[in-house]
Amino acid sequence: MSETTPAAVRKKISINDILISVLPLIIMLTLNTICTFPAILIGFYMNAKAGIKEIDISVLASDEAQFALMIGFMIYAVVSIIIFYFWYRKAFLKKLPVQTFREAFPGKKVALALGASLGTWGLINLVLNLLIMLSPNLMDNFDQIMDSSGLGSNLITTVVYGSILGPIAEDLMFRGVTQSYLRRSGLPIGLVLFIQALFFGIAHLNLVQSSYAVLLGMTFGLVAYKFGNIRMACIVHIVNNMISFGGEIVSAKLGLSDSANMIIYIVLTVIGIVSAVFLIKTPAYVPEAKTVSQQA
Repeated sequence: MSETTPAAVRKKISINDILISVLPLIIMLTLNTICTFPAILIGFYMNAKAGIKEIDISVLASDEAQFALMIGFMIYAVVSIIIFYFWYRKAFLKKLPVQTFREAFPGKKVALALGASLGTWGLINLVLNLLIMLSPNLMDNFDQIMDSSGLGSNLITTVVYGSILGPIAEDLMFRGVTQSYLRRSGLPIGLVLFIQALFFGIAHLNLVQSSYAVLLGMTFGLVAYKFGNIRMACIVHIVNNMISFGGEIVSAKLGLSDSANMIIYIVLTVIGIVSAVFLIKTPAYVPEAKTVSQQA
């Protein structure tokens, strides 16, 4: 039998797998809408009670709406984790050999993954600060959306959902199910990483956050690809979100100036670029007797 058979198989594009890869995004948006809808209703009621007739993002500003939003976020995250864990496990994990700890978390790759993630965070903050200078109105609208979303305004929502449950749910959806179906479809890995990152960006539903979520999605997807599992992608995602939520607090407590923060972002960006380059050059984990197209 010809040795080129596996390559020939990989070149055949599976449209079915590409179409299935869109389902996690659709399910995610549906679940998110269902779980946040009660908070919106409560917000409308509280605004009507206060005589506020305007219909905008401030509908979620009341304490009652924020509490309902927190509960909705938690339910959404837990339900998502359950659905996508069992989906990912049944469709892909059962077909793969169990990785040893050293295979799952090789020291050099871990350092590069963390460096790339921190660098991505630094680059995003660098760009956001430039946007603030170039387009203050755009960033003001973004800040209003983030404040009304409940993220950052409630410690439980920030730590439990924003920093732990949310990242795990998103990585199961996009780096787990979506990316695995796209890889199985036979698409080139670069296109696979971009598409799942694009879906990840769309899931954030606002221009500013969606733009930088695509970059983050590319980083997390690259980590999942190189490690052959989504565990490290979950770790760097959690670390990234914790730094995002806690960075401003630490900066304020240390009394760092805007110039000092910009220097930190630039240094992290350089570290991230160097780490990403080396991570890209690092061979992806491929278990014995398994083809690359089977890896998650």
